Order: sequence, then C-alpha cells, then structure tokens
Amino acid sequence: MAVRTGLLQGNRLRNSWIVVKGAARENRPPLGVEKSMLSFGREKISRVPEGLGKIVRSYRFALAAFLIPLFIRSIPEILVGPYPIGWDTIAFYVPNTLDWAAGKTGFTEILGTAPLMYLISVPVYWVSRVNPVWTFKIMGPILYGSMIWALFRFLRIGLKWPDKQALGSALLTSLYFVTLRISWDLYRNMLGLTFILLSLPLIEDMKGPRKQAILSVLIVLAVAADQLTGVIALVLVGARALTALTRNQRDEFVGKVKVALPGTVLFLATAYAGLIVPGIGLVSQQAPVPSLTSASLSIGFLAYAYLALVPLVLVGVRKVGNIELRTWSLFCIATVGTAILPFFGPIVESYRWSLLLDIPLCIFAAAGLHKIVESVHPRIGWARNFHQLILPTLSTVLMISAILYIALPAQQAMVYYTAYPELLPTSMIQNTIPLSDLGSLRSLLDSAAVRINSGTVLITHQAIYGWARAYLPSLNNQLINYHYNPPLSGVEMARSEGYSSILMIWWIDGSGWHNQPNVPSGFSVLLQNGDLALYSRPIDNGQTERSK
Repeated sequence: MAVRTGLLQGNRLRNSWIVVKGAARENRPPLGVEKSMLSFGREKISRVPEGLGKIVRSYRFALAAFLIPLFIRSIPEILVGPYPIGWDTIAFYVPNTLDWAAGKTGFTEILGTAPLMYLISVPVYWVSRVNPVWTFKIMGPILYGSMIWALFRFLRIGLKWPDKQALGSALLTSLYFVTLRISWDLYRNMLGLTFILLSLPLIEDMKGPRKQAILSVLIVLAVAADQLTGVIALVLVGARALTALTRNQRDEFVGKVKVALPGTVLFLATAYAGLIVPGIGLVSQQAPVPSLTSASLSIGFLAYAYLALVPLVLVGVRKVGNIELRTWSLFCIATVGTAILPFFGPIVESYRWSLLLDIPLCIFAAAGLHKIVESVHPRIGWARNFHQLILPTLSTVLMISAILYIALPAQQAMVYYTAYPELLPTSMIQNTIPLSDLGSLRSLLDSAAVRINSGTVLITHQAIYGWARAYLPSLNNQLINYHYNPPLSGVEMARSEGYSSILMIWWIDGSGWHNQPNVPSGFSVLLQNGDLALYSRPIDNGQTERSK
C-alpha cells in the first residue's frame, strides 16, 4: 500500500506538473504577438543610446564646462603619481580628516574650521578606510570642474551670454594661473566659490519663497565651506539689502535680511569658535608706516596676479552690468588695501582676498576680449588680419602658460611664477616638497618607522607632519609637530615630554626649503636619500630629568 500510495502521489505530482505546464502554455501569447513584444523590447533598448545622445547634445556645453576643467586639474595629479599636490592638502586636510575621524576634535574646533569639506572627507574615510590622500586627489579635480561649471552656468543664466561665449570664457578662466593656484590646495575656497556662483542669479532675482529658500541654503553652504567665501556671500546680499533700504523698499529689505539671517548666524558662530575662543582675534597689529615688504605682499601681489588682465578688464567692465560682480571686486580690492593701514588690519592675510578676486576679474576680461573680437572689422588688410589673430593668439599664450605652470617642476619653473613663492607655488606638481623629493620622503618615513622605540620621537616641520600622519599612522603617539619654527623648538618639546633621542627628516645642508636651508648643529645624518636625509640627535638625560 505504501508503494502504491507513493505511485499515486507521484502520478498526481506529474499530472499537476503537466497541468501547470499546460496552463503556462495556454497563457503564453500567440507566436506573432510574442515576436512583436520581443521586437518592441529590442526597439526600446536600441533607442537608449539615441536618447543618451540627445541628452548629451542638449547639455554638451555644460558637460564640457565640467569635464574639461576636471581633466586640466587631473593632469598634475597624474604627473605626481600616488602622492598629493598642494600645501594645505597634505599639511592640513589629511591630518585633520584623520583627527576628526578618530574623534580627537571638539565641537568648537570643528565649527571654527568651517566644516563642510570635512563632512565629505571624514565619512568617506569611515566607510572606505582608504588613505585620505586618495580622497583629496579625487576631490580636487571634481571641485575644480564643479566651480568652472558653476561659472559657466552663471554666465549663461545670470549674464545671458550665448553658450559658446559662456563656455569659452569659463575655459579661459580655468587656464589662468591664479585660478589654477586656487585649485592647487584651496579646496574650501573652490567649494565656497561654487555656491556663490550658483547664488548670483538668485541674488539679482529672489522673488518667490522657493528662490529665497534656495538662496538662503546656498549662503549657508558658502559660509560652511569657507569663512572668506562666506564673507563675500553675505556682503553681496548685504549690499542689495542696503540698496533696498536707501530706496525705502522696506519689504524687499526685510526679505533680503531674512534670506541672509541663517548664514549670518552661522558665520558669527564660526568666527567666534575659530577666532575668539582660541584667542586669535579679528585684527592684527600693523606698523604705523607700511613697510616695503607689507606693501609688496599686498598691493604688489594684487598687481602681479592680474597685470596681464588689466587691459581686457578695462574694456570689459563697462560691458558687464552685474552689480554683484562689481561689489565683489570692490570689496576684495578694498580689503587688500587694509594691509597697509597704520596700527591695525584684518587677521586674514591680504593675498587671500587677491586670489578671491580672480573670478570677477576673469569675467570682466572675457567680456573685454569678446568686445574686441566682435567689434567692427577694420578695412585695412593688415589690420584685419591682426584683428582676426587676437583671439587665437591670446588663447594660445594662455594655454602655453597654463601648461608650463602645470607640468614644469618647481626647480625649473617659468621666471614669472617665481616672484612670490611664499604666496603662489612655482609649479602645480609639488606640495609641501618638490616633485623630485616625493619618493625620497616616502622612503625615509619608512626608515624612520623602523628606528622608532619607546624613547625615540619623530619631530616634524609642518611641511613633513601631514606626510607622517598619512603614511605612518602607527606613530601618532610618537610624533611631534613643531609647525613652522626652527627644529630646536621641536627638540625642546621632545625634551619636555621625556624622550631620550630624536629623529627628524629634512633636506641636506644648503638645500632646505621653507626658509630653513640648513640643519642646526647637533644633528647627525643617519640616512640620505636624494636631497633629503634622516637625522638623529640624542637628548641629554640630565637635562631631561631637570625638565621633568
């Protein structure tokens, strides 16, 4: 019976399978219909490339405005290989990301830093655990492409320039050496400038609650990205608000104040946490009579940075009627001038405001170039030929100068780029050290790690500190940063903490960077690699005991 029951059950299962299979066969559409459905699906799939092509063609200028600058900024990253470019990148961004990720930074310090960029890099590090150097190598080109795309968008929407003119002007701006210098390591400035450029059309026309809400968010983001771009964003809205007040337009004045209020509150909180709490203050003491050095580093650098643009700016400034661009320019120029005021001046170095003047002046220069090119063609043959060569000649000169700035090593830089090495890197393929020393430094860091023990500490200048944090994470507790001071200050710091010996990485005598060409006496070379060396120095035990 059991076998028979099993057979019956097996028959039922087979019969049910046949029924299901038959039902499936019954539910299947006729052969012709099935073929038409398949052909319809293939037709839809075949239309995907066509649809993507239409989208690309529709947004080709915007895509070019993003992708071409991204490619330009990627070139130095590729040339230096796995290493970073930019001073702030390795000296501050990388170690700060590691500290924030480890929870070593308090809320006040985070707020005072203008934390938006780190709200990107820290979560990326948490999730990936990839060395932050790679995060910033990828972030730099993306931020540059985004900033130039935002510039293109403003030229297209805010100034109503045609697509080709807006794209050409944006790309010429991306090739100017001051813009490239901003992209070198001022990532927070790039982020803030992107939000400012996105907000400019809304500042001019903020009618409606939706536009006001978007503008308010963009101002908050500009403040959270960087304190200086936050100041510019608030100044631009504040200037519009004051204009409305002087015209007795109270409703418009109140509306602009409401829009700027969240950003203003955030800026005050950031300034308090970053300047007042640490005791830095808002102003710095200056000489009663400005010195030649202070005038050179402020007014001199401003003239140096934009000398090539002045003729075009003078032609184009009248053609661009945008109030925000003029307010932006006048504010930055006036702030640079405060560096030569007697007794007191802003705590921020004036050259930073000179750099932030780059975008509006490049827009004026592009307008001037377009006016010259589009002017009435001369009837005289040689003059007409000269007129037709203006745009290609200037574009070629700009591209060559950009290539030289991007690709030449720091020791072989074009002479013009060496005028202000403390404010402007002589080459983009360097960071805190030149390209030729990157491999040597990496090797010496590994050699130092082997020699570290409980009584030994690695002391570092700010130029080396970020490298040690990035590539020797296990030595965080045996690492002393003496910032920009002479090495002997690092020796005293090590002595006060009870260490018996010191390791230090610096250039060999006569080759040192950052105004420290030689190593003080008492240090001996353990290992040399290229122009860099690993030094050691013992600390007198008696002095160590007394210091305790």
